[in-house]
Amino acid sequence: MEKSTQPADKPAQITDKPAQLADKTAQFGEDGVLRLMVRYSLPSILAMLAISAHSVINMTFIGRAVGPLGIAAIAVSGPITMVQGAINQFISNGCAAAVSITLGQGDRDGAQRILGTSMLFLFIISIVNIIIGFTFMEQLLMAFGASQATLSLGKEYMSVTLIGMIYGCVATMNPMVRIEGFPKLAMVTMLLMTGMNLILAPLFIFYFHWGIRGAALATIISQFAVAVWLMYFLLHKDRTVRLRLKYLRLKISTILLIMKLGLPTFLMQVTQSLLSIVMNRSLLTYGGDIAISAFGITNNINNLISQPVFGLNQGAQPIIGYNFGANKISRVKQALVYSLVGATMFSALGWLLTRLYAEPIFAFFNNDPELIAVGSRMLIVFRALIFVVGFQQAGAAYFQYSGKPMISIFLTLSRQVIFLIPLIVILPRFFQLNGILYSGPISDLISTILTAIFIIVELKRLNKLIRGPAQPVKEN
Repeated sequence: MEKSTQPADKPAQITDKPAQLADKTAQFGEDGVLRLMVRYSLPSILAMLAISAHSVINMTFIGRAVGPLGIAAIAVSGPITMVQGAINQFISNGCAAAVSITLGQGDRDGAQRILGTSMLFLFIISIVNIIIGFTFMEQLLMAFGASQATLSLGKEYMSVTLIGMIYGCVATMNPMVRIEGFPKLAMVTMLLMTGMNLILAPLFIFYFHWGIRGAALATIISQFAVAVWLMYFLLHKDRTVRLRLKYLRLKISTILLIMKLGLPTFLMQVTQSLLSIVMNRSLLTYGGDIAISAFGITNNINNLISQPVFGLNQGAQPIIGYNFGANKISRVKQALVYSLVGATMFSALGWLLTRLYAEPIFAFFNNDPELIAVGSRMLIVFRALIFVVGFQQAGAAYFQYSGKPMISIFLTLSRQVIFLIPLIVILPRFFQLNGILYSGPISDLISTILTAIFIIVELKRLNKLIRGPAQPVKEN
């Protein structure tokens, strides 16, 4: 994508729309960067916490009603839903990144074409995944670490959640609400889903005694409500980037752009799924079902801790993308620095909480003594260096939002694939279950050092662009 040649001191003008709508997106190039970061990140953080709480709620209720085997069943089902979620996030985040850059360049029609192609692409991919999921459900669950004790529960859970994929993809288009300039509304959308699940899950699980199937049903009903609301928002005539019938086309060049910008998010989600598969199979060998249950909870807690960082990154996305498109490099640098500092602070807080309250956290899910003992140690050791992960994630996200997806992809893969998965395979051969636990902090440290090197180089490049070309020295 070509950079805008527009002067850096003038905000980009959005074509073909009323002035009041232009003000909503022009704020990304005009208002104070720190103020924008706070305005957009706080609602995003709350929204991401709501999404993670949605998962924690399900696992807590299932742990209380079904027990550790129910938690293990969700853990082995996780890679299937993670893959669909990765594809949804792949397209929706790629769409949001492309739309924000395109709006920064002043092209409203181009932004609407991107949205239309993204929505149609999402729906088609979801249908394909549903067919694959139902056709190979048992084989997939067994490959992902299910034992004979957890297979039937996993099938019961997946048979419901797969149905929700047909409209659940729409619920992932929430980044477009932030792009439109409504960060608080984006937060409320996610709170709606979590609130409905908080009401429906205990009703279905404990009152109607539907067990793990009830938890899945509560999830897909909550997703349906959010999908209906987001469709209304995107179709509304007052939107800057509106979903219109004439733009519902699979344009190859647009799909490639979306995939290019969304690929880092997709790989992050897919590698998380791949990590769960490798981890579950290794844990089944060296720790059994109880170790898989412990990792299922550990993973949920890790996701909960990471959500403020993801929310911060999402809040920075329209700011970085718009100013990158408008060629306002000093504002891009400010957003990057604020993201790195904020992400590090959130990760440090999460690290402290897991050191102080590891056992009470696990007891909240289930009071099984073995689960608490195994799980609390897993959380403490495997996430021993979680305080550096925020920096790594914020750094990788910046390169995605600023139109450098290949660097973002490399940094994303470094932590989950290049270092962590091989360590999970190799270290248990020498240290048994401890080897799996040690792999976490080792990969976190190496990938963070690698990210820091790229960030230092990028900051030097941004400083050079801000200073501009060196002026020739005049001779007297």
